[in-house]
Amino acid sequence: MRTRVYLYSLLIVSVGVQVILMRRIVWFPDLILLMVIFTAIFRGGIEGAGFGLAAGFLRGCFSVGTLPLDIFLFPAVGAISARLTRMFYRQNPAAQVFTTVIAALIVVAAHTLYLNVTAGNDVKISFAFLSSWRSVIVTVLVSPFAFAFLKTLLRLEE
Repeated sequence: MRTRVYLYSLLIVSVGVQVILMRRIVWFPDLILLMVIFTAIFRGGIEGAGFGLAAGFLRGCFSVGTLPLDIFLFPAVGAISARLTRMFYRQNPAAQVFTTVIAALIVVAAHTLYLNVTAGNDVKISFAFLSSWRSVIVTVLVSPFAFAFLKTLLRLEE
């Protein structure tokens, strides 16, 4: 129970840090996405999806018109991340990086398609990937270190 309270507290802190710093620092990881993936990998698919729902709601509240998408997207990312890591050893940094790459690409593609439909944009997914490469690269490279830090902070056992 205490771990869950710490996770949700860290989510609120991550949202605040991301909202404040993401505009100011170009090379900044997507902390909310990392939290969802971490929860899915180390706490399971159901808790990852539930955590993703809360994370999607909070992220959508601070985004430009993506609340309906984020509420469905982040639980799906949590479930997919848990499913992917069941095929691998979850402590393996390569598996964590692979899962983070897949999740980040899903988020970028889904946001691009959603904004194309709802806002009448005409952005190609390839252009969206090229535009957000910094955030994706940093998020992917930071993921094993962030997961090790969170695992130690939350005192999660193997």
